[in-house]
Amino acid sequence: MDEENNINNNNDDGINNNNDNDNNISLFFVLKILCNSLEFFPRNKRISISIFSLLTLPLSFLLFSFSHSARPIKSHIYHLEALARFAPTRFEARHVWNESRADAVYLLRLRLLYFLPSYSLSLLSTITAVVSVNSSSSAGKRLSLRMALSHVKLTWKRPLVTTICIYAIFVLYSHVISFAAVVSGNSLGLRMLVWTIGLVFEIYVMAVAGVGLVVSVLEERFGFDAIRVGSDLMERRRLCGWVLTSWFFVVSGLIGWRWERMMVMMMDGQDYYLRNERWTALVLRWEKLVLTVLYGIAVLWSYVVTTVFYCECKKRRVITTQTTVM
Repeated sequence: MDEENNINNNNDDGINNNNDNDNNISLFFVLKILCNSLEFFPRNKRISISIFSLLTLPLSFLLFSFSHSARPIKSHIYHLEALARFAPTRFEARHVWNESRADAVYLLRLRLLYFLPSYSLSLLSTITAVVSVNSSSSAGKRLSLRMALSHVKLTWKRPLVTTICIYAIFVLYSHVISFAAVVSGNSLGLRMLVWTIGLVFEIYVMAVAGVGLVVSVLEERFGFDAIRVGSDLMERRRLCGWVLTSWFFVVSGLIGWRWERMMVMMMDGQDYYLRNERWTALVLRWEKLVLTVLYGIAVLWSYVVTTVFYCECKKRRVITTQTTVM
């Protein structure tokens, strides 16, 4: 009995040591990915500056410009909907609802107007960044912007189909989470639990989708097949992918939060800078510029990190396969 207990204790110690080693390796792997991604920029200054200035910065400008244009329209729609609920007569309520519907149609048209250039820039920046990082990481070659753009003609259909599949996945997922929140009832704690679990899993899905998008650019795969391959590549590295995606989720969330806060202060006239209108305008312009630049940098860095993560997972898969064969 004593010998069996000693064996069990040794096995438990071995399992705990393996778990500690796995956690240490995961943390080291995340730091390695971030450091390698940062090394890409000084080694490839021209292509990095070109992608940022010509693609991700204009993309950031379009996204924030749409947010700035759509904010007052959304506020007006919410205001009209509130008025319609408390209208004294049906005639007045119908009139308010018609006005709200007209604003909603205008908002939809505005969204469509911004969608095509934003999506085009997003697709171009994704392909050029992924190809450039893969070339630098795998072969040690530095691509020019012209060479990177030449890959767009060859690969744009695959990531296009993959992004459509990713969009369908997130639409379905949002409906599932909303349904789960409704089924949970009126319990605030249970609803918070559902939304928390949903957010954690959503970040994981974002990580898998990001690697799948890289697969569709670099390999002859697209759609759900590329997403499946990306998920397979993340085997034993899923936690690392989740942590990396969470990092950019927090960064982009902080930038978006500051932008929304600034828009609210501008619309409500509650900015503490209002003592001096010229100073207020100057500060707001600089803050808008800084947030736009930061978001453009964050977008480009996320492409680089995801591609480096893909390359490392690919190398590990090759080494594991060779070891198994031997």
